[in-house]
Amino acid sequence: MSKFRWITDHFEELLGASLLCCMACLAFANVLTRYIFHYPLAFTEELEVNALVWLTLFGTASAFRRGRHLRMLFFLDKFPPLAQTGLNLLMSVLGVGLFLWLGYLGYYQLMDERLLEITSESLGLPQWLYTVCIPVGCGLIVIRIIEAAIKEHMRQN
Repeated sequence: MSKFRWITDHFEELLGASLLCCMACLAFANVLTRYIFHYPLAFTEELEVNALVWLTLFGTASAFRRGRHLRMLFFLDKFPPLAQTGLNLLMSVLGVGLFLWLGYLGYYQLMDERLLEITSESLGLPQWLYTVCIPVGCGLIVIRIIEAAIKEHMRQN
């Protein structure tokens, strides 16, 4: 059970590290083919750029889970404890709202890309396969913001 708990606690780090490893292998393969065979693998750039969006969202979720996201702690620490609790709750609610809205917009972009049958430039894959990262990543971030807010509330009480 402890391994399962560790995996759920470090889900973003596992996926991010795996993704980063794949991106490094793709970049290395592109360099090798470009300089040894004089034939670049142009499609790798498409995969790497879109993987970077996933990586950014995983990193954001991890930062919220750890409480390492961007906050104005210098100003927050100037307030009394009750006000700090209220401000932390407000920041969590605003963060959830932001990422719910971003996920909502990403979902509609995904639906438009499916409806219009937009394909990627290099590989000709459906573009929505890349765009799905926005609502999925935002959903993961919302979960991590809520978890962090609950953990912070439990710590303060």
